[in-house]
Amino acid sequence: MAVSGNYYLNGPSLSTATAIFTDVNLTICAPDGWYSDGVISRELVGCKLLIQQTCSGCDENQVTLQFNANSAADLFCAGSSTSIVYMAVGDIFSTTTQIYQDSLLTIPAIDGFYREPFNASYRAEQLSTLGSLTTGPTCSGGFFISGLSSSCNSFCTTNYLISVSKSSVSGNDYSTLTIGDEIVGGLANGYYAYAATSTNTATGTFKVMEILSNQIVDISLCLNGQCQSQ
Repeated sequence: MAVSGNYYLNGPSLSTATAIFTDVNLTICAPDGWYSDGVISRELVGCKLLIQQTCSGCDENQVTLQFNANSAADLFCAGSSTSIVYMAVGDIFSTTTQIYQDSLLTIPAIDGFYREPFNASYRAEQLSTLGSLTTGPTCSGGFFISGLSSSCNSFCTTNYLISVSKSSVSGNDYSTLTIGDEIVGGLANGYYAYAATSTNTATGTFKVMEILSNQIVDISLCLNGQCQSQ
């Protein structure tokens, strides 16, 4: 994984320099390793820069995003496809200035709406320009969830608050949530009680969802103090 830092060259660019230093006076050699300016990469060995190399199989600047060509609302609430894009080595999606279709960083990503998987924010690429990080829209079909539990049965025997507002990517609500639905913003793996209103497991009507990789994989009801799948 690439790490960004301040380094000084004894030439006008990484392609023409012969060494890299950690101080502006060029007296302290940088540690041995690979260095990149986001365009080329060269290895430093014993304070000497070796010839520029083409790095095959390097993936520091590759990222998998969710993508929708139509709108941010569709990206969050209707559905998305998986898109693999590339950035300059060391960049991250939330702050990079551009994303590309190719690892050589020559072809801008296609126009549309991108977000890191299940992240609450997105960025729009329009006319080959990447927009600022923006909070995604709220999908219709809201409901409320509890905190995380590692056990489904715990909701049948212990009082949990169900007070955190959530929505599903599909727009399904409390009564229509189903296996395979995804939760906007993402949830950690485990079990959550959920209800149509802000309530608790002692007095309210609720169900229990099991989340795996941000997808609902099971829905249960509490019957006689035990979870039973619907």
